[in-house]
Amino acid sequence: MSNQSVTLADSIRNIPPVTRFFTISTVIVCFANSLKIIQPHQLICYLPLFIDTFNDTSKVISNSNMMGIFGAVVELLAQSYRFFTCFLLPQGLLTDQPFHAILDIYFFYTFANHLESHTGKFRRNFPDCLWFTLVTGTIVVLLSLLYNAIIDINHFPVHHQMILSCVTYIWSRSSKNSLINFLGLVPIKAYYLPLFNLFFKLLISGYSSFLDSAIGIFSGYLYQCFQSDTLPIYNLFPGSYAKYLTSNKDANGRRVGQLNNNFASLDQSITTAGIDFIEDSIFDKGYLKAPIWLYNLLNYPTNNSKRTTAFYPRPDAASNVSPRSHLDVNENTSTDNLGSGTSTGYSWFGQGNEAFKGKGYRLGD
Repeated sequence: MSNQSVTLADSIRNIPPVTRFFTISTVIVCFANSLKIIQPHQLICYLPLFIDTFNDTSKVISNSNMMGIFGAVVELLAQSYRFFTCFLLPQGLLTDQPFHAILDIYFFYTFANHLESHTGKFRRNFPDCLWFTLVTGTIVVLLSLLYNAIIDINHFPVHHQMILSCVTYIWSRSSKNSLINFLGLVPIKAYYLPLFNLFFKLLISGYSSFLDSAIGIFSGYLYQCFQSDTLPIYNLFPGSYAKYLTSNKDANGRRVGQLNNNFASLDQSITTAGIDFIEDSIFDKGYLKAPIWLYNLLNYPTNNSKRTTAFYPRPDAASNVSPRSHLDVNENTSTDNLGSGTSTGYSWFGQGNEAFKGKGYRLGD
């Protein structure tokens, strides 16, 4: 019995920290709701609720003394916890469908764990993955509140579904050539998973669920724009950033705005080749580095990785360093011997201050 307990504890500890925290927190909230310890309305982030709270605070301020005003303001500020707890409420919990809640928790754990693992997009870099969560979570909340304020104040946002769609989208871009079975039946490439999910949500759950998933996907896309220093919408046009591509020309040519296979293969799980291979877009490379204050707050080493984008490739893509050496770099080892200059890991364009001087080619060259 004790051996089984140790094994379970070890398995939990092996889950990457951000994924572990959100998964366990969501499970605890679901149990607390089942036991009637808490109610979903205590955790949601909903614009009409904030408006009512603000109006009540305004009335207290206009009719109370200094102590009453102070208490009302503190109570209003205390509602900010909802910006975090709203992500711990799966849709199944809000609609009294426990099985759907379990599925949402499982899918979030699966995709987030893949992103945060040693072989995933963030390569077990805790601060950078946490920064991704903070940035995308903020975008999701702001977009949902903006939609309530401008378009439909009665729309009830399910933020857990939004962040799940965001994580799924980012995973699908970083593992775009992996083959999966949608609903266990339809074999598709991971690249198309968000699109299939959107249509499935619209077909099965209706417009509201479709909208939540769309907001999550759009949040993931905006994060990619931030990570790559590219302009939204503009970066979707072929050739918009062609001059920043690698200088190695493919003998068979390549589409403008795409990276060649040998560069993309360093980060992708490739299951097919040739014409079926989906190459990287300009904003698919790398990830957004966390600010130095977050590294210091977490007491995390600052020389364990370097930011990589299509503008500034990974050290092993620009030199003779092997891919295995790069994996070692990202597993909390020093990168001082990879390329010229030194880096703290916070430069927007990776190592050193010299700009990446790529060459662009016209279509057909």
